[in-house]
Amino acid sequence: MTSRHDATQDGGRRKTGVWLIGACGAVSTLTIVGARAVARGFRKPVGLLTETPLLDGLDLPALDDLVFGGHEIRDTDLHCSAAEFAERAGILDPALLQVLREDLRAVDRDIKPGYLVNPSGAVQELATRGNVGTADTAGEIVDAIQADLRAFQQKHDLETVVVINVSSTEPPAGLPIEFADLDAFRACLDEPAPRAGLTSSVLNAYAALDLGFPFVNFTPSPGSTIPALAQLAEERGVPHMGADGKTGETLVKTALAPLFAGRALKVLSWEGYNMLGNRDGFVLNDPDARESKTRSKDRAVKQILGDEDTHSQVTIDYVPSLDDWKVAWDYIHFEGFLGTRMSMQFTWQGNDSALAAPLVLDLARLASFARSQGERGVMTHTAAYFKSPAGTEEQNFVKQLGLLEAYVAKHRALKAKQKKARS
Repeated sequence: MTSRHDATQDGGRRKTGVWLIGACGAVSTLTIVGARAVARGFRKPVGLLTETPLLDGLDLPALDDLVFGGHEIRDTDLHCSAAEFAERAGILDPALLQVLREDLRAVDRDIKPGYLVNPSGAVQELATRGNVGTADTAGEIVDAIQADLRAFQQKHDLETVVVINVSSTEPPAGLPIEFADLDAFRACLDEPAPRAGLTSSVLNAYAALDLGFPFVNFTPSPGSTIPALAQLAEERGVPHMGADGKTGETLVKTALAPLFAGRALKVLSWEGYNMLGNRDGFVLNDPDARESKTRSKDRAVKQILGDEDTHSQVTIDYVPSLDDWKVAWDYIHFEGFLGTRMSMQFTWQGNDSALAAPLVLDLARLASFARSQGERGVMTHTAAYFKSPAGTEEQNFVKQLGLLEAYVAKHRALKAKQKKARS
């Protein structure tokens, strides 16, 4: 199968590295398996916006030109992770995994030990029998991450490497004042013990941006959102984006909430109850990590409705028997004409990783394209992919898609102008 967007540069194929933080987690596993299955024609590109006419005109890297690697803290490999996922979720069939066995083995050779910095207790437990990298200071961890990224780029002769954080959610922490300034942040890296607020997502973001590699934060963790790293991205001329991939309940909310605002209906209460059972659910069972996630999920509704009186709450429960499937039940209590009170309910049931994986692939391709165009700073045109999109307050899903459409239109016009100038 040929991708809709076979990118060429100077007449040659452009290879892009995709470095996944949490490389053997469920999302990463489906991202890698899915990319190879679609590229080789075994599955259709359902869920990939980058394979639709909406993005025609962008010279995105082809799916077959994505080369995967990453960091992992658990003692496992991709084939074991895929087989475990197939057994738990019932999505990946044994025949597909057998055909892709060598593809997964090739990626396994580019998966290196990850690093833990101020982890939650749940993440520490996952890594107990894992393969965690060690270093004396945060600065040494950055050096080790950058060494892995450079080696990966050189080994595969990659034009760029897009670093994507799909690791477990980090607990919220107050950010030190030093994180507002790049020089002050750098000074923190040489301290004997990592200070509170300095986490794996932040160090991975710094390592990537400092090398000139795009960074995408698919989690609610801080990543590249701190001011010092936003400054670094501008200085290095690198695109970045986050935070927290919008895959399920919040996606529905940001598409549905504008309906109430558009009909001048007053939403009195919007209550959301979520159940999930994979490792993400296990980590979110930690109260601190759960606070990061619920804060991200709850922000959108009030922002769209523009009514601070709306009572909005999100609850997350860990239900082990659900494995990688998640269920969300939402109850919306609203007021109409003459004070008439009405309600709406919806239930969303989906596979967490199958919803997330195509978004990760889209973002990798869009980030690679942005880097090839010399773009820097926050990729606000990707807001539709995130619960808490950096660089914009827009939460309305349709309007967020409009940002992406405008971005594509701009590049189509630029491409047409360049073509006309050459003719």
